[in-house]
Amino acid sequence: MAEEELDAEVAAEAVEDSEYDNSENGTIIRDTDIVFDCPHCGHNLAIDYRGAGLQINCVQCGESVLVPIPDGMKIDDLDIEPGEILKQLFKTRRDLQKQELRAEGLEEQVRGLVERNSMLYAQCEALAMQVAELRNFCQQHASVGEKMVALLDRMSASLANDAASAEAGDENAEAAAEA
Repeated sequence: MAEEELDAEVAAEAVEDSEYDNSENGTIIRDTDIVFDCPHCGHNLAIDYRGAGLQINCVQCGESVLVPIPDGMKIDDLDIEPGEILKQLFKTRRDLQKQELRAEGLEEQVRGLVERNSMLYAQCEALAMQVAELRNFCQQHASVGEKMVALLDRMSASLANDAASAEAGDENAEAAAEA
């Protein structure tokens, strides 16, 4: 039964619409194919007639689906010749090798992205430290600036007092000189 499921899964193809030649994904639906909807998700599926009566997994939702047997067809009509089984086996092995190579490529991409993420995280931490240093620098200089303004205000007030005292002293001296 496991061989039949594997054969059925290899033969199952997702069909995006009811056209006989779906050039978007290269799927060609032959007159002998069984076309049906997944009872779980409603996704349109097509399978070679030799998959009739087999249990397969839906390519969309992954649920187990029983491939319907068309009216008038008998299970005895579905016997597969050994040469056909061998062809399917070789095709399955080639597909598996392609998918394994693709998986290796994707794993390499993931490793590269993880490395880049770590590098960007370290850069963000360094920038955060620089921002904190700049903030402290600005606060220190703002504090110094406030102290300078206060000192300048006191100096201006002192100079104004000195000028007023000098003016009052000059007036007193003139008054004394007149007297």
